[in-house]
Amino acid sequence: MHAEIAGAGFGGLVAAIALARAGWSVRVHERTPFVRSEGYGIAIHRNGILVLQSLGVFDDIRAGAVRVSHLETRLADGTLTSQVPAKLTYRISRQHMIGVLHDHAVRAGVDVVVNSEVESALPEGVLVLKDGTRLNADLVIGADGVYSKVRDSLQLLDRRVMLPDGAMRFVFPIDRSQVRIDPQVGAPAIEYWSGSRRVIWNACAPDQIYVAMSCLASDTLGQQAPLDLPSWQTAFPALADAIGRMATTVQWDSVRWVRFQTIHLRKWSQGKVALIGDAAHAMPPNLGQGGGCAMMNALSLATSAAGADRIEDALAAWEVRERPLTEHTQRWSRIYSATTQWPQWLRSTAFYATGHVGWLRTRYQKTANHVPMGVQPDLV
Repeated sequence: MHAEIAGAGFGGLVAAIALARAGWSVRVHERTPFVRSEGYGIAIHRNGILVLQSLGVFDDIRAGAVRVSHLETRLADGTLTSQVPAKLTYRISRQHMIGVLHDHAVRAGVDVVVNSEVESALPEGVLVLKDGTRLNADLVIGADGVYSKVRDSLQLLDRRVMLPDGAMRFVFPIDRSQVRIDPQVGAPAIEYWSGSRRVIWNACAPDQIYVAMSCLASDTLGQQAPLDLPSWQTAFPALADAIGRMATTVQWDSVRWVRFQTIHLRKWSQGKVALIGDAAHAMPPNLGQGGGCAMMNALSLATSAAGADRIEDALAAWEVRERPLTEHTQRWSRIYSATTQWPQWLRSTAFYATGHVGWLRTRYQKTANHVPMGVQPDLV
């Protein structure tokens, strides 16, 4: 059996490794000159860790990660408003994680082709490249992002919902002495709020901080890169010194403000073509589950396809099984985005309730606590 995969991101590489380990021949197409990711961090929760452990790659990824000890929300002056323990979460440089997945994919026999741009796909199992080359496969996977050409060529998009907020995200180099990393429990993930703006601050390496600077789509000053220092320093006095250092240490030519959105499809597959990751179910990063859902659905897709008598039936059953949890995750991540427009007292009350009301905490953490299909039983 043979698979052609568009996109060498988290979903595409996880699916490639899993299929290759099941005996398939796999080719992954990456449109850029090298396999890479955006230069910022990603949170991996228990569900994603189980996927990575099942593939035998988690130890290599964890070697460059920082465990999250707990989640904090704070006011602009640094006043703590809520604190919730983190069960099993790591913050990792996206580039480090993509590098590890790429190395393991190559070791598993996956053919990763760079400078290979995909144009479309055909339901009968054909991936069409931009130069017109047609590649036949038993399974075609579109893991080519929020503006997926594979998805759009099959007219599977139901709706794209633009959310009220967005963010610019980057990794900020910092002196090790300034990073609060406890060798036993890790470092806190802190979310500072000032009106409709927020700054997420979390170590993703011993000398690197992952930073997300979020604001409304109507906040033109907040979207500027390089930063509009006066407005951000005034908004977050507790971070004024750090924000000042960002002006000279961040590579601003590679940073851009991106509006959050959700993607909903009519179907996740058509014929022998399946969609995963942002191509199928983009969501805002509020729950830290965009990558988690991409990897979960990639592993379950590979598991379903590997044992299938008929690919089309396997893809239909895969969607029925996986889609409800993914849409639950999108919904709760979208609700979190809505708090950007709430008054501070209401938002702080909601965050406190998330950490202390059992039902609410269960809904919020449902995806993180899920055991994905394809995970080895001895890991659970």
